[in-house]
Amino acid sequence: MIGYCTNVHAGDTIDEVVANLHNFSSAVQHQVGKQIEIGLWLPDNSLSEQTSDNLKECLDTLNLRVRSLNGFPFGNFHSNIVGRTVYEPTWCEEDRLTYTQKLATILSDLLPKNKSGSISTLPLGWGEGWDGDKRAAQMLMQCVDFLEELEQTSGQLIHLDIEPEPGCRLQTARNLAEFIQIQFDDDERIRRYIRVCHDTCHAAVMRENPRKSIDTYAQVGLSIGKVQLSSAVDVNFDSLGQEEKVVATEALRSVAEPRYLHQTTIVRDGVMKFYNNLPDAPLDQPVGHWRVHFHVPIHNESFGPLGTTRHDLLQSLLCLPDDDDTQWEVETYTWDVMPLEFQENELINSIASEINWANEQLHQVNFDE
Repeated sequence: MIGYCTNVHAGDTIDEVVANLHNFSSAVQHQVGKQIEIGLWLPDNSLSEQTSDNLKECLDTLNLRVRSLNGFPFGNFHSNIVGRTVYEPTWCEEDRLTYTQKLATILSDLLPKNKSGSISTLPLGWGEGWDGDKRAAQMLMQCVDFLEELEQTSGQLIHLDIEPEPGCRLQTARNLAEFIQIQFDDDERIRRYIRVCHDTCHAAVMRENPRKSIDTYAQVGLSIGKVQLSSAVDVNFDSLGQEEKVVATEALRSVAEPRYLHQTTIVRDGVMKFYNNLPDAPLDQPVGHWRVHFHVPIHNESFGPLGTTRHDLLQSLLCLPDDDDTQWEVETYTWDVMPLEFQENELINSIASEINWANEQLHQVNFDE
């Protein structure tokens, strides 16, 4: 079952979260025509002793189901400028552990009976200047202890799914696999409660081959706990005529907005260069094959005059696990910073179209098999 992540909706309090479920999530489910699973984003400010009760009442009223929480953004994900603050607090800090434990407790209350749950989380922290592997591993071990105890008392298995992202300490499958193996060796308990959140946009920006990524995780015993279906911006300037280059360059400038980081890779002559943010890349004289971390609707093969990495996403569907213990969701959170001329539809219809398209592709993959 494919759902979507509610981090696309602004909301810093529990009242705002509940209002979003009424105003958006329920309408998306109606548009899809069948029950979907909501990947809830709950900022730290929305968490209290009443959060579970408020959410259960709302979810029951709307016939919505939750098996996944997005525990990556800690604070206001829709402030004017988010930038690198989305990677704070890091996994070296107590606040990150406490926040994640609160989320796990809430999720255990919301899960359907006999169903596992997923909490996706950041890949430790931003990469530049990082020296916190040991401390982060200690904090993650404490989180595993908590999740094990929670399973014993509630009967609900909740796994923490680390999400590699460009520019972060863990930005590729290999980075994550090596971290787990070095810090935790072959500990099977770690593999039960720590898994992978595979974001198809992030992997595409880093030019990762889907099959090789899955194999890399398997080699160290890591499972895929969550799949975030998303596409990046893609444009090969070396294949464009002069007029097309001008149009594509202006389109890229229009998505270089200030709220989020838009990590960019450029490949030319077999060499990949990485830029922390799109405005840092050489937009004055663009050459080579560009990929930009800007989530675009997955059912679109193009984004205005720009391409997308939908092909990479489709390749991923051939090798990612399709079982009841892996959560799947669409995560196109950039809607309200997306240039208006590139928005093909209003938000609710766009999300529903993404979910329906993804379901169709998965059905085709399973049919072909």
